[in-house]
Amino acid sequence: KQMKNEKKKTGKALNPFIPLVLMVLACAIASYFVVPGAYDRETVNGVTRVMADSYHAVERTPISFFNLFRSIPEGLTATANMMFCVMIIGGIVEIYKRTDTVGAAINSVLRVSEKLSSQMIIAVVMIVFFIFGGILGWSEHIIPFVPIIISLAISLGYDSLVGMAISGFACLISFAVAPFNVYTVGISHTIAELPMFSGWELRFAALGCVWALSLFWVMRYAKKVKADPSKSLVKDVDTSSLRIPVDPSLKFDLPKKVSLVVLGVSILFTIYGILKLSWSYTEMATTFMVGGVIVAIINRVKMEDAINMILDGMRGAFVGALIIGVARAVQWTMTNGGLIDPLVHGLSSLMGSASAYVSTVGMFVVNFFINALIPSGSGQATAVMPIMVPLADMLNITRQTAVLAFQFGDGISNTFWFTNGTLLIYLSLGKVPLKSWYKFILPLHGMFLVLQLVFLFIAVQTGYGPF
Repeated sequence: KQMKNEKKKTGKALNPFIPLVLMVLACAIASYFVVPGAYDRETVNGVTRVMADSYHAVERTPISFFNLFRSIPEGLTATANMMFCVMIIGGIVEIYKRTDTVGAAINSVLRVSEKLSSQMIIAVVMIVFFIFGGILGWSEHIIPFVPIIISLAISLGYDSLVGMAISGFACLISFAVAPFNVYTVGISHTIAELPMFSGWELRFAALGCVWALSLFWVMRYAKKVKADPSKSLVKDVDTSSLRIPVDPSLKFDLPKKVSLVVLGVSILFTIYGILKLSWSYTEMATTFMVGGVIVAIINRVKMEDAINMILDGMRGAFVGALIIGVARAVQWTMTNGGLIDPLVHGLSSLMGSASAYVSTVGMFVVNFFINALIPSGSGQATAVMPIMVPLADMLNITRQTAVLAFQFGDGISNTFWFTNGTLLIYLSLGKVPLKSWYKFILPLHGMFLVLQLVFLFIAVQTGYGPF
């Protein structure tokens, strides 16, 4: 009887690949019924734009039985750079784990927690990840470090959901309203022909409010769980394997301190490369590989052992990396099934005769739902903003307001839609079932909704610009 109960509890966790595969299947079926149509596109200064008045009927391109299965390898191929980066960094992080660098650092933090409040420690960690997402525009870049933070949270007496929330969620939600987000704001401003990152002041104010609400909500839950573990939303999930073993006698000696410094330098150098040198995933993986080799040498790890550590870490990161590729299969199916343009055209047409504020909210709502089907922020910006910009012009809404509506609709919903590959990775790393996640996040999303509506109202009333 006990075994049956354990099986029932285990069954609550939804396999993250199931909703993605079902979404691919749904899009393939829809390709046989949606009235086909497409916009003409033109490339200006390297930017592909949709011509707003060019929507026309086209031949139907339904997804065949063969292409239904082809979508998966196509998605994997399209995201190979990102996937291998995640796996390589996961392999390098394994070196930090196996040389006890991470364990000794966690042990040191636990000793500090005897003097400082553990609440203060997780608050500081969350603020650091706020900065990663909100200022640096990081999202899936921090995936390899989420297991470390989850282990730290569990060691401090919290649950895996807290560890995921102060790292992955903090980064995702900050990325959503980042004032200098290259992937969403940058592309949108280019399409809207606005000065790059103009209007950052209002977006920064929104970011500050999102940070405050998120910190309050996570700290509230963390305090409740530490006081009474039975109130944990993942209490029925075995998370013992998520805790990185820490020997209490483990000393944070010089080699481990230097190793941690190497990790810090690797992160800072990567940040510099992304901001100043236009680095991508290849250079990021390279930087961490160099750091990992240095750490292996410092800790006198044999070459064969170092290679085995990296391979073990890559195997551990494989499922998370695979989720990214399968999530991209949804976008491939929609694009090749001719679903994106009819969807954008139909939804944008509904907002033709409403007031400026209602139309702005309509843009926000449209982008909220489109984000379920096009999880990529840059992909959604490229598909939607060429329609939103002329629509904003016709409705006397500033283009900057249209960008804000897009950013809100695309960004914050990243922590809601189960089609977002990065969110699914974070949840799988913490063994957090979707049902438990929604119990945790839905009330906060209600607060976010009110906040977004207020900022959109301010944007409309003030003529948020420059134009």
